[in-house]
Amino acid sequence: MTLSPRRRRALAFGAAVLFALPACTAGGTEESPVPGAPDGAGGPAVPAGPAVAKVEDILGGGVLFGMTLHDRTEAAVTAVEEQLDCRPSVLQLFASVDRGISVETLNAVPGTPMLSIEPWAGAAAGREQPDWSLSATIEGRYDEKYAALAEAVVAYRHPMLIRFGHEMNGHWYPWGTRNGNRKGEFVKAWRHVVDIFREAGATNALWVWSPNIIRGADSRTIKEFWPGEEYVDVVGVTGYGVREKSPETTYRSTLKLVYALTDKPLLLTEVGVQPGAEKKAWLKRFGPWLTENPRIAGFVWYQVIRQGDWRFDDTPANLAAFKSGLSSVDLKC
Repeated sequence: MTLSPRRRRALAFGAAVLFALPACTAGGTEESPVPGAPDGAGGPAVPAGPAVAKVEDILGGGVLFGMTLHDRTEAAVTAVEEQLDCRPSVLQLFASVDRGISVETLNAVPGTPMLSIEPWAGAAAGREQPDWSLSATIEGRYDEKYAALAEAVVAYRHPMLIRFGHEMNGHWYPWGTRNGNRKGEFVKAWRHVVDIFREAGATNALWVWSPNIIRGADSRTIKEFWPGEEYVDVVGVTGYGVREKSPETTYRSTLKLVYALTDKPLLLTEVGVQPGAEKKAWLKRFGPWLTENPRIAGFVWYQVIRQGDWRFDDTPANLAAFKSGLSSVDLKC
């Protein structure tokens, strides 16, 4: 049997991981240090090789509560736990394919990482990045960079979530509906990337397919971007409350499309509410709305000030409303 160059690289990497990894992995830093990682004695047991991730291990046992934070330290996560009497179990972080990520950064996350992989050179390069069109990924131009990301994931070993090319149905990223991309290319790019990780042995990764809500997106459908059941573990949805009085209004149209497409578990991968007269009511309604939609397995709150203040605690009244609503939810804390 003749092996492709990519397959030979994957096998070589797999052998290196099996024979070169130490008995335990300590936390560390890369270009942007993320302090606060638990030490080896207090952390989870380190498996001999990458775990085989199961959806129910991360999403089961109650409604998952995750967060995107400016500061991913243990102190910051503990502060949220003290606010809400619930510790977020998933922390989102972002990595461009161009710059990659280190296993030390993944080890430093005080929870389960949800790694959003962005196929671009970074935000500073703008929305139009011809070198990072979807065809470049499909053709294998960046296979070595994707393989390096896969290497970090395998070396991390523990179960984690990977969210590749989020909000692909919008026009604001180079992997979206513009930048010279053609219909059907996102599916090909997604499958190509997943195959690279699978060949590298990243059994500890669960793949989160995450379109934007259709409000504001270029496409009124999401089906054209769907990679297929065998290539997706979790469906994610990005959706922010913008001048809307309830999460029903924000999500209803998109959830109908998701439910018609697949029975995969659903995770709200970016949630937040824009400041305004409607915010308090939206926050208070969020918890009861979750209980009325049992297919939603969890949410990841965007607790960040970026192009607006999306936090749930921007005012004491909003924090109280959010906590009051969540009191009706069986949160996984």
